[in-house]
Amino acid sequence: VRRRLLPARAQLLLRTVALGVGWSLTLSVSTYSLFAYRMLGWAQPQLSAMLSAGAAVTVGAQLLLVPRLLAAWGERRTCAVGLVCVSAGLCGLSRVVSQPFHHCFYFLNRVGSGIADTSTAALVVQASGSRDERSHNLAMVQSTRAGARIVTPLISGALFQRSASTLVAPGALPYTVAASLMFALAPVPLAIGVRAAPPPPPLDESA
Repeated sequence: VRRRLLPARAQLLLRTVALGVGWSLTLSVSTYSLFAYRMLGWAQPQLSAMLSAGAAVTVGAQLLLVPRLLAAWGERRTCAVGLVCVSAGLCGLSRVVSQPFHHCFYFLNRVGSGIADTSTAALVVQASGSRDERSHNLAMVQSTRAGARIVTPLISGALFQRSASTLVAPGALPYTVAASLMFALAPVPLAIGVRAAPPPPPLDESA
């Protein structure tokens, strides 16, 4: 019989995943506004439509796709797949500006963020013991996501300005860094402690 370990280390790893997913969401909204305006030449109506469509895709993935993936693959594989989709989407959208391929990479990123975000919360619940632990760990993940929305736009803005005038993939640096982080984090859900449970004590044959 195998059982999953539920150490504080696992929760720390899941908070790191939540931080990365939070960064991908700010890259898809606030930083993307800069990217679309300067690199794609979009006006406000085009940008607003894209952001609205992206939000709808994320919600649709959470409502329709995630339950099926969780039932078929489990929380850990689903989370890993979501992180890989985010990584591929961020990398692709920052380098491919021709349509419809740019749209496809953007929506792949939004689908992946919906999958990874929801499955991370499911893993947090699964990796918690008591109800109090579950409440505490979920609150910490929510706080991590909120912190990502505060800090990462500053990092993304600095990286964007640094790469905006480059000849190769202008403006892509924050997306490249975040995509690399997402890809590096993809094995994390799969590695959250699994070990063999200790054998049961021997039966007392004298009874």
